[in-house]
Amino acid sequence: MKRLLILCILLLIQDIIQAQREYAICDSTTYMLNSDTSIIAGRRHLYVWANNVLSPLYDFTNADTNDYIRDFDIVKSDLWYTVVGSRYIGAPTTLYKSTNRGMSWIPDTNHWNASNTQWVSPQFLKSINNLQHLNGDTLMMFMHYYESGILYSTDLGQTWTKWFDNLISHYQGMFKCHNRYYIYGYEGDAFRLWMFGFDQSLLFTSDSAGKWNSASNNGYHPRCSLQNDTLNCIYPPPNVSRCGSYQFFKSYLDANCWPLGMEDIETQPINVFPNPANQQLILQGRDLEKIPIHICDLFGNPRPASEISYSGASAMIGIGHLKKGIYILSYFIEGRQYRTKFVKE
Repeated sequence: MKRLLILCILLLIQDIIQAQREYAICDSTTYMLNSDTSIIAGRRHLYVWANNVLSPLYDFTNADTNDYIRDFDIVKSDLWYTVVGSRYIGAPTTLYKSTNRGMSWIPDTNHWNASNTQWVSPQFLKSINNLQHLNGDTLMMFMHYYESGILYSTDLGQTWTKWFDNLISHYQGMFKCHNRYYIYGYEGDAFRLWMFGFDQSLLFTSDSAGKWNSASNNGYHPRCSLQNDTLNCIYPPPNVSRCGSYQFFKSYLDANCWPLGMEDIETQPINVFPNPANQQLILQGRDLEKIPIHICDLFGNPRPASEISYSGASAMIGIGHLKKGIYILSYFIEGRQYRTKFVKE
């Protein structure tokens, strides 16, 4: 009966990796190894699904019934990680490492000795929200609650360095879109969920001057938790689960991060200004009456202009009715699609 229940649950799991798990909400994850083999991370157990047969792999159950598998990652074929900890945020966690494809696991405490951590509490280093494989030998670790921050390793977890930390934050993970990265964090007792982007040249840059301090108005980190900054921060709807907010952020970037080659800002045939704009966008550069122009939000939903007026090689598009935020203006010229983002103030 128990095996049948697990099998029924398995059939409901999507064959994708969720970067976040939440106790009793989305605490089952499927990791595809190849065309016919998957690893299933359940609430407290790992399973192998191969040739339509489900087999137990490892049991992380302990005496604390609040503990569950908070994160599971396969970095490479012989390096797997599992984070086990309490369903309550900010509580201690244990990082386990396997070098034999999940057959045996040992606690990994290398991150306890991370450099540049003289100003953080001992609890900071012992509470992991999410471990993420960035690329190659580079790993990231998103730590703790309220006093939250990010560690990184460039040698597959042998040594770690603190990148930055902040109060009033709950860092969880990072996405990449071409030459930009996006860090997102979850809600807390006095702050909301958010995500912000930055140029890839800033990745792991030193915080010795406080440039990543979220309380600063002159740094790299917008004050997403301290004010409603809809120009620099992306906020999901209220009352969503952790997995729901993760999907919101992922969908946001899926809609916004179109394939390279569809847009080349340096060679756009039409000039679009001002940006940011309040009431009108001005387009210049072509006989625009012959060019279909579309506006949509970052989820691909059409947002028609209130009016468009033409004058030779110029056009004025009314956007006063749009809500504040980021939008995409797209058009086709000679079979090629161009897109450009603009901010409605």
